[in-house]
Amino acid sequence: MATIAPLFGIVIPGRPVITDFQVLDTTKAITVVENPQMVSELTFFLLPTTSIPPGYGAILYYSLPPFQEWSLIGSVDPMKPSGIFRTGWVTDEAVQSSPAVQLGVSLEPLETIQNLEIVKSGVEDRFAFAHKIALDLFQYMTSFSTGDASSRGMMVVPMNVFDRWMERFERKYRIDPNFMLKS
Repeated sequence: MATIAPLFGIVIPGRPVITDFQVLDTTKAITVVENPQMVSELTFFLLPTTSIPPGYGAILYYSLPPFQEWSLIGSVDPMKPSGIFRTGWVTDEAVQSSPAVQLGVSLEPLETIQNLEIVKSGVEDRFAFAHKIALDLFQYMTSFSTGDASSRGMMVVPMNVFDRWMERFERKYRIDPNFMLKS
């Protein structure tokens, strides 16, 4: 296995930039990330000097030992040369017990990337996360609602209920920044 001039990079907050990949063939390369349970998101990008074939992009995958099955993380291409992707590793029990994950990059036709609907998946993940937060706030506020306005489709709550929810949310976040992802 050879190492070639870097084509892409990965940034994991608080760690050095990863640009060294082992080339498996002309379209595939791998690298290892240790202590993946600490990685909630990463940035995957094409280096400014990268020249990939026209009509192609790079798909990022990960695999757990014994490195046989691969899961999709995200993709980049010349029109979208970088992306920030949630890994889900912080709450994944299989990753929690793994000392390392292998990251794989595969150069694929843009048509293949579009068929995987990778672009939509990141937006939907963020929407689902925001929805959980909004639903938590709504449920908290309804627990304080007085019944007299509910018949008219209104919620009447004490003035400080939002402040109390925010304090509760911040307290939980300080204990576990990923608490909203676990339920």
